[in-house]
Amino acid sequence: MSKEVKNAAHVALTHRGAQRRDDLVKAALRIIVREGPGAVSLRTVAKEAAASHGLVAYYFGTRSALMVAAVETVCSYIATTFGAIIPDLEAAAPDPSKFAAVLVRYNIDHVVNHPDIGLALYEVNLAGIRDPDLRPVLLKWGKVHAALCRKAFIALGSNEPEKDYAFVLNSIGGLILGQSALPRRKFETEIFAPAVERLVHSILRVRAPK
Repeated sequence: MSKEVKNAAHVALTHRGAQRRDDLVKAALRIIVREGPGAVSLRTVAKEAAASHGLVAYYFGTRSALMVAAVETVCSYIATTFGAIIPDLEAAAPDPSKFAAVLVRYNIDHVVNHPDIGLALYEVNLAGIRDPDLRPVLLKWGKVHAALCRKAFIALGSNEPEKDYAFVLNSIGGLILGQSALPRRKFETEIFAPAVERLVHSILRVRAPK
């Protein structure tokens, strides 16, 4: 990560300053959802937030710092909401079908039914392809998310919890992305839930070679 991005991320803020900064990040996310990451700049965020260019530059300094803040916001939301269902996921671990059902309910409630969050999540991950400054923060949060459900996947019977989590996560992401592009009726009951159940059962049938 560049020195400018690191510096911008560690500016000490008052409560009012933190609120202003948060409003600017939300403006950036609205642009990302509406037009894609390529449309984000200090000037476009200033216009979206009805703020001055100088104010955005003060809080972030560079576009990369602004994009990092957007990634942090989206990934933090996922960590917070997903963390809340971990007790349910661990309790459901003895029954793979119930385990899958918990994952389905979470993704329907927090991603499918909140398309702005889902789209922002996919867009910031895609942005990491072109912006190297985003990769460290994406990697950091990927590890946070995996650590949250490590015990649940072990309790489920996975002998490679990090790999199995990544497999399930990315497969679920693909299913939701497809639904976002081409909405289908009865997606949850006829497509998503059966697919997630198959995913969960499949990782229990695969064992790493000794």
